[in-house]
Amino acid sequence: MTLSDKKGVQQIITSLAAWQVEDVVICPGSRNAPFIVSFNRHENFNCISIRDERSAAFFALGKVIELNKPVVLLCTSGSAPLNFAPAISEAYYQRIPLIIITADRPQEWIDQGDGQTINQTNMYQNYIRKSYQLNGDANTESALWYIRRCISEGLLIATNKNKGPIHFNIQLKEPLYNTESIDFISQQIFTEAVIEKKLSAISLEYFTKHFNSTTKIMLLVGQHHKDILLENLLKKIATFDNVIILTESTSNMNDENFIAHIDRCITGLNQEEAKQFMPDLLITLGNAIVSKRIKSLLRNHPPKQHWNIHLFDATMDTYQSLTHAIALEPLSFLQQIEPHITSIKADYRKNWIQLNNKIHQRHIAFSHEVAFSDFFVFDTIFKAIPNHYHLHISNSSPIRYAQLFDYSHISYTWCNRGTSGIDGCTSTAFGAAATSPNKSFLLITGDVSFQYDKNAFWNDAPIHNIKVIIINNSGGGIFKIIEGSNKIEECAEFLETTMKSNATHIAAQHNWHYLQATNAQNLASALKDFFETDKQTILEVFTDAAINPKILEQYWHYLKEPA
Repeated sequence: MTLSDKKGVQQIITSLAAWQVEDVVICPGSRNAPFIVSFNRHENFNCISIRDERSAAFFALGKVIELNKPVVLLCTSGSAPLNFAPAISEAYYQRIPLIIITADRPQEWIDQGDGQTINQTNMYQNYIRKSYQLNGDANTESALWYIRRCISEGLLIATNKNKGPIHFNIQLKEPLYNTESIDFISQQIFTEAVIEKKLSAISLEYFTKHFNSTTKIMLLVGQHHKDILLENLLKKIATFDNVIILTESTSNMNDENFIAHIDRCITGLNQEEAKQFMPDLLITLGNAIVSKRIKSLLRNHPPKQHWNIHLFDATMDTYQSLTHAIALEPLSFLQQIEPHITSIKADYRKNWIQLNNKIHQRHIAFSHEVAFSDFFVFDTIFKAIPNHYHLHISNSSPIRYAQLFDYSHISYTWCNRGTSGIDGCTSTAFGAAATSPNKSFLLITGDVSFQYDKNAFWNDAPIHNIKVIIINNSGGGIFKIIEGSNKIEECAEFLETTMKSNATHIAAQHNWHYLQATNAQNLASALKDFFETDKQTILEVFTDAAINPKILEQYWHYLKEPA
């Protein structure tokens, strides 16, 4: 096997291989050439080249989401690693194990006027689980042992102890392109014993006793990976008369007894009704919640107890009422208490289901009469999505509209809700699609988000299993529906950033099939062609930016009206 002649690089590569890391996203450069050569020539690694560092980092994020294992992200020195920052912050708050390797100049040349050289030490310190400074030119046994130790420690942190991104900054001297044949490199690593956490007998008794004596219990499920065991357990608990379970599209949990459209269900609650529907015991699991309304209601009507179940972030107090931080996987906690909990006589579930059914009927009635708009378009799209699709959806208005419509038939839904930015949604979706070629992917995005991340198309990754729908409402439509922002005179130019653009040139440049729709009739026809074709296809739907917020406001008012 031929690798770079740098012993430190050889040790890093073989240690990662020993950890069964297999996928590497590589950005071009010179200082990282020893790694480019070594990763490509080592039989254990699958390498892909992505030109734009910001896009590459989100692409790698998408790969980790699909693989559920670490992926290496590699770049050269200078400003290049700074472009990784948006995706690293997303990985940090989503606890996604990205392994970032940044090539660096020798320490003695930092701040000495040398080209493509900045201070890269701890450059991601506010949103990285741990950073390491390593010497790629190390050649003594103690120095190579140190590298092995850092790789093992870092991988344990990234995948287990404090899950999330880790950073290896590697100083490399010239020459950079020499190679040598390698017979043996130590692959000694250390791992950590898996310790199953369990509730103490006292805690188990306390939680079950409190659960079984509370008439209003709400389980609120945030963003979560697909987990059939957890979903089935929640379905069982959802039949309890004193329990209601609220989910969102990104929860990836579906059942007829779940309240799956939180905002539309609670929008009409007055202060007295809110007291009736808000819980005495709130149990939260998963990551971020999209609904601003439920956050506001729970903060204004705090539960008597709030149990947050999260292996790593149990102390997060989103609703300002945390009483019990439970550092367990949600499945583990619920499996431990489920044999001991029971339904008690209460009207809590019945009241929620009746409210939800009433609102659902009004939602259907409004949808039948609504004019062509963002609301109409999202409703039509969600009805047209085939069952087997995996959905990626961009931030701002698309993810909010998605919560209003039926998504239970969709296999999986993802959105970058760690930091809720629009900047890498397309690249994340493309990374996921490239990783799982046997799945069908759909990205629904806005026009600003699409244009922001159009370099996702500027790569050579073999992606043939994703389609893209753009909702083009001539700017950041979210700012016309956020309370307050649409009332300031600077909104159009500085918040919404009104623009006239389309994706025709991008589709043509990258040989994608392009469809467009401007009304209900050609949208129906375009969606039929869109899902039937085997071609890589962009469907761009143009809506009226002036009408969209009015329609949505009418919708909220309609839901609030007496039946």
